[in-house]
Amino acid sequence: MTEIVIFGRGGQGGVTLAKLIAMTYFLQDQFVQAFGVYAAERSGAPLRAFVRIDSKEIICRNQIYEPDHVIVLERTLIDERITTGLKPGGWVVLNTPRPPEEFAELFRGYRIASVDANAVAIENNLGTRTTPIVNTTMLGAAARVFGERFSTVEAALSELRFLGPNLSAAKHAYESVRSLPNPFGTSPLQPPIAVPGPTLSILDPAAGGLPTIKTGTWATQRPHQERLGSPCNNGCPAGNDVSGFLAAIRDRDLDRALSLLLATSPFPGVCGRVCPAPCMKACHRSALDQAVNIRELERYVADHTAPTLTPLSSSRQPVAVIGSGPAGLSAAYHLARLGYPVPIIEDQTELGGVLRNHRQPYRLTRP
Repeated sequence: MTEIVIFGRGGQGGVTLAKLIAMTYFLQDQFVQAFGVYAAERSGAPLRAFVRIDSKEIICRNQIYEPDHVIVLERTLIDERITTGLKPGGWVVLNTPRPPEEFAELFRGYRIASVDANAVAIENNLGTRTTPIVNTTMLGAAARVFGERFSTVEAALSELRFLGPNLSAAKHAYESVRSLPNPFGTSPLQPPIAVPGPTLSILDPAAGGLPTIKTGTWATQRPHQERLGSPCNNGCPAGNDVSGFLAAIRDRDLDRALSLLLATSPFPGVCGRVCPAPCMKACHRSALDQAVNIRELERYVADHTAPTLTPLSSSRQPVAVIGSGPAGLSAAYHLARLGYPVPIIEDQTELGGVLRNHRQPYRLTRP
């Protein structure tokens, strides 16, 4: 059985290339498989497609992890990762204007071929200059290095109705693909026969052990975890760490809960009484029964815990705040936390502004 992995990006026709290669051998009475990985791929995202070719019925339906050959449609994907699992002596067929000799060191131990499929596709008006569709072009190049006659390529393209510029591009690539001399002395499609390993004693620790599975570093197969902010935190216009102070209450640590609130809000007792609580509107708990009563918990923490504020010594220039309403006091509070001396200028006899003079008695009682 011959197994081929195709690396490309969404929109380049990688899965279609797999089907074209399969059709080339199907018309020669071979059993074939051709399929792609369909998951989160989008146009421009890396993807893989797979081809199996055999003279007898193919039973395996898995993805290919140890291919005989690889084909790369997108030159930005050319690096050592494409050879993860590739059998020694396999073909590496690249879409690049660079000659194969330049990749001899990078892909040591493999047979290398290259063709400027982008230029050929653009010349034949396949796709656009920014996104050329190179599948039929790479079919011609792959057929040449795999030792197939161009008539087999022509038959596959005709069967799948890929004629006109697709046929011209495939023929151009078939004639212009460059490859390093084959140092292995085997047929083009079949990789060299592996040399048998040493015979081990049944008592040898190296015998019968679990095989080493190399997962590789193919980016689309790497799990990515991201910690998202809780909806209550995102809903708080003051930037309070709502989930953090709720966790502190759960742990019965009211001092820590208050310190978390005071990090962003100087008046948790006021907020706990007058805030419209957008955090509660965003709470996921409401989908189950009702939102966590964050406002009442904030009020409880403020009423039952004494804040500990340490004055900061600073040589910074003082910053005066004019007006001692909620906004002025909040500005003075945060400036003081940054170490600025803050004189407050107020023409009334008492500080507080609207907190004192226009309060709602049923919410805010006068001290």
